[in-house]
Amino acid sequence: MPNHTQADYELFAQKNGLQLSDVTPLSLEERIQRLETELSRTDVPYPIDSHKRAAYIAAAKSGLPFRTGNLGSESVALGDYECQQHYENYSFEEHLSWACLVAQQKKTKEKFACQEYQNGEKLFEISGGVIPDFYLLNARIYQQTAWQLATVNEIIPAELFFTCHSKRFFPVTTFMRPLGTDYLEEPDIGHDVAGHVATFTISAVANVMKYHGEARNIIYADRDQQIEAVQGDAKAIQLIKETADELLKYAGRIYWFTVEFGLVMENGQVRDFGAGILSSPGETIYSIGGGESNRILIDPSCDQDLLRLANTDYLISEFQKTYFVLEDFDLLESLTPDRILEASKKAMDLPDFTWREILPGDRVIDVGTAMMSVNEKYHRLMAGQEMDECLTRTAIKNLNLYRDGLSSDLLAQFQQMPNEVPQEVARWFDENRDSVNSLN
Repeated sequence: MPNHTQADYELFAQKNGLQLSDVTPLSLEERIQRLETELSRTDVPYPIDSHKRAAYIAAAKSGLPFRTGNLGSESVALGDYECQQHYENYSFEEHLSWACLVAQQKKTKEKFACQEYQNGEKLFEISGGVIPDFYLLNARIYQQTAWQLATVNEIIPAELFFTCHSKRFFPVTTFMRPLGTDYLEEPDIGHDVAGHVATFTISAVANVMKYHGEARNIIYADRDQQIEAVQGDAKAIQLIKETADELLKYAGRIYWFTVEFGLVMENGQVRDFGAGILSSPGETIYSIGGGESNRILIDPSCDQDLLRLANTDYLISEFQKTYFVLEDFDLLESLTPDRILEASKKAMDLPDFTWREILPGDRVIDVGTAMMSVNEKYHRLMAGQEMDECLTRTAIKNLNLYRDGLSSDLLAQFQQMPNEVPQEVARWFDENRDSVNSLN
């Protein structure tokens, strides 16, 4: 992290309505005292067993860095991705970066976040002048929701990420973005904690997170059974593994457009709840107040709408170009593991949409300037025009699906969908297939 001068610190603090004296971490003794008070509470949904409480406090008192919550009956193995929070090692600049970010987030969240999310923030005392101590934060989260934290050292594979969810663990990193940074592609404490933790109190969102974990378990249990059945056939095993990973990718899109970048109607207005949005003050404003993105009303209890989510590709490197808006949080309860898995299987064999497209039948709230027609990606590809990675890979996937031949049932579905490949593009693709596929 780059170093700044004292004058820089004062400017950052002043800009965000802070005093540098606010950025003062509690001592270990003070943090232990607060932890003991918190753990002794019985007026919570999930009181902590006395034996668990004693061991937890003893670990914190000894100065042992926090790794993974152990207040419940479940555990999770993180392997090489396991990390630990060395709280005493955070610099003043890292604490100030947290304080400035949450101060900026507070302004945008108060204006654009749904009330359920804001209630969760107050419950967990996310806003503050210093990075949270995970011992105390984990205890509060467990007492209210039965979820716990698991520290990781980087972005972890989707398989492990959803494995954690199946056991009500949420992976969190331990590093803080550089002072003055709004948006990061990779998660940090500003995203994992200041973005996600409040959503655990929205029961429907927390349930969807766990359902995705359980869907992952079904996918990989089936994978392992298939691998055992092929008796060491290397090519067959590789194909089975790739299929399982592909299924999880489509399930992950449903997660992305709900848990990470979801919006919801509240008293007739569009409001944010997705952690990926609310952890970035810039994207929070952009998601509702900006004119670039599309906003589409979605009902995940409807199979067609669920496929719309699973078949929509996106990028993580910039603000989203389409957001999906729930009419009500209760609709998320329909996203059972079986429905997530069923939609993912169907999505694998159907054409994808890009994150810029609005389709016939979409219940459109807003059309943004980033919107493209459904067939534009094919014509741009054929003309060699500049395209983002989402447009490129979506166009190439769909062209290959179309030219490889689909079953009569899938072909009928494909032709009924609004991104049927134009004939002139199909002919061009036949002549240039190898070179076009090399772009992906």
